[in-house]
Amino acid sequence: MTIQTIVPKSDLPCLLCLHGGGTSAHIFSIQTRRLQRALANHFRFVFVDGPFECPAGPGVLPFFEGMGPYRRWIDADGDDRGKVRPLLRKTMAEDGGNFVGVLGFSQGARLALGLLHEKQEKHPEAFEEFGFGVFVCGTYPPLGLSSTLFPVTPTALFESQHWEAKHDRILTVPSIHVMGDKDPFLWKSRLLAQCSEPSSATVMEFSTGHQLPVRAADTQRLADRIIRLHGNHQRQLKVQVVDQSLEHSEVTEFSFQVG
Repeated sequence: MTIQTIVPKSDLPCLLCLHGGGTSAHIFSIQTRRLQRALANHFRFVFVDGPFECPAGPGVLPFFEGMGPYRRWIDADGDDRGKVRPLLRKTMAEDGGNFVGVLGFSQGARLALGLLHEKQEKHPEAFEEFGFGVFVCGTYPPLGLSSTLFPVTPTALFESQHWEAKHDRILTVPSIHVMGDKDPFLWKSRLLAQCSEPSSATVMEFSTGHQLPVRAADTQRLADRIIRLHGNHQRQLKVQVVDQSLEHSEVTEFSFQVG
């Protein structure tokens, strides 16, 4: 199921929104209401359900009681990722919007980072549309859809706070890592942040738990940072277009002179 909220369908650029494990697209649309309002003039949020049903995740009950089925992005064994890519592609195609970035929460942040890493590594099925990522209360390790980039690793190996990140500095695509200083999974968010090059990533830590910022000022700070990140990406795209045009002009001129 795909859900759009706050902003009606328009020409605004889109963010693909990936919920956390044990929630849903509908729940994530509710959890992001404040951020959606802060970005209503800049982005349209598109939410999609993960393919696997599961029990409710941490902190979901009792507030979201009766709002199942609850879903996740990876099955219990972690070896059936083939359903995710077609699902995301179908969602984006049916929406028809201009997708520019990906926003992921908790397990969804793991997937979002994995998607951007695929683009960086020029994977043949990568989502080239995404120019940046926002990872909120991300857990660890990254979740890729290609087993060659991120082999399946038993989750139990990452349940110790003494575990050291094994994917250090793999991501150079621009990103924002959002963390809560009261989040019981804060240490996992910090491990996930270690996967991004410091020069291309912004880390924002708020006084909250395993959730998006609640205070209006904090929400606006995050919104402003996302707007800035998108603006930087758009300027980079324009530079790339100019460079490609110049290269084409030089080749054309050279060919004319030789001929």
